[in-house]
Amino acid sequence: MSTFEALLSKQFPQSQIKSSGFWASGEQQHGAADWVSPLFQYDFLHVDGPDSSTFLQGQTSCDWRAITPTQASRGAYCNIKGRVLSSFIGAQPSETLALLRMRADICENTRSLLKKYIVFSKAEIGDQPRTRFAIGVAGPGARQRLRTLFGAAPSAALESLTVDPDTTIVQLDDDGLRYECWLTDTRAAELWPALCDGVAVCDSADWERDNILQGVGEVHAATQDLFLPQQLNYQLVGAVNFKKGCYTGQEVVARIQYRGKLKRRLYAAKVDALINESDATELFGGGDTQSIGKLVSLYNADDHSILLAVLAVDAVNSPIFTAHGKHRVTLLPLPYELPDL
Repeated sequence: MSTFEALLSKQFPQSQIKSSGFWASGEQQHGAADWVSPLFQYDFLHVDGPDSSTFLQGQTSCDWRAITPTQASRGAYCNIKGRVLSSFIGAQPSETLALLRMRADICENTRSLLKKYIVFSKAEIGDQPRTRFAIGVAGPGARQRLRTLFGAAPSAALESLTVDPDTTIVQLDDDGLRYECWLTDTRAAELWPALCDGVAVCDSADWERDNILQGVGEVHAATQDLFLPQQLNYQLVGAVNFKKGCYTGQEVVARIQYRGKLKRRLYAAKVDALINESDATELFGGGDTQSIGKLVSLYNADDHSILLAVLAVDAVNSPIFTAHGKHRVTLLPLPYELPDL
C-alpha cells in the first residue's frame, strides 16, 4: 500500500475502492460548497524521453505541440477504425515528460498498445501503476485554496501549473470551480492534510457527477472500442485537433467530420429513479426492441440518476427508456451547443 493510501485508510477506516474504481469514504458528505476527493478512478501513463511529445503527436487526437508546462489538453487514442480506445487529459510537466491521466481500468491496456509503437522513439512508457495520484479540488474557494498552498493556480480551462516535478495542477472548467492536482505518492501524502483542511471529503463518484453535468464522457473498460470521437462530442470539448496531421485513426475521424453524417452523439439525461449500470447499458425508444443508444457514464444521487449516453440523433425527440421500458429517460441540457447535423 502506498503512503497516500495508508494515510487515507487511517483517516477513513471505512473507506474502500469499489469495483467500479471509485473511492468511497464511508462517511459521505454531499452538498458541501467546497470539497476535495481522492480520484482513484484515474491512473497515469508516463511517457519520458526527448521524443515523448513527438511520439504522442503521431498516436493521439490532440496537438501535443500545444501542450506545455502551462497548457494541458483533452485527447483520445483511437484504433485504425477511429474508435476510441482511451480518453485522457494530457500534460507536459517538462520537455521530456508527458503525463496522460485516464481511467485506471484502461491504463494497462493502453500502455501495452502504445508500447508496440514506441520502440523506435527516444522515449519510454513507465511500467509502474499508481506512481501518481489525482486529487480533485472543487468549489468557489478552490482557486484561492490552491493559491494559498502553491502560491499560484491556473486561471483558465485546461491551463496547467507545474509547481515542481512531483506536482501538476490542471483547471478543468471555465469558471475555476474544478481542479485536479496530480501528485506523486510522497507529495500526495504531504499535501493531503492541507488540501482537505476545513472542507468536505467526498466520494470520487461525485467527480463523475460533475463530469456528466459538464458533458465530458470518459472512456473506461466497458466502453473501449465502441465510439468515434465525434460520437462522444470530443470535437466540442477540445479533444480532437483537425489541423495537427496524421495519427492513428485520423483518416476515419476526419472523414466523419468533413464528408460523413454523424448519426449518433453524446447526450446528458436524467432518470427519476436509482438505476444500475446493467439497466442502462442499452437505451431504447418507446416500444422498440432495437437499441437506440449506449451508456457512457452514470451517477446515482439520493433519489435519481444522471447519465451520459451516445444516442441516435433521429431518436432523441421521441420517448427514451432504459431496458424493458422500465424507466423513462429525460434529456438534460449540455453546457456547450450541439451543432446542427
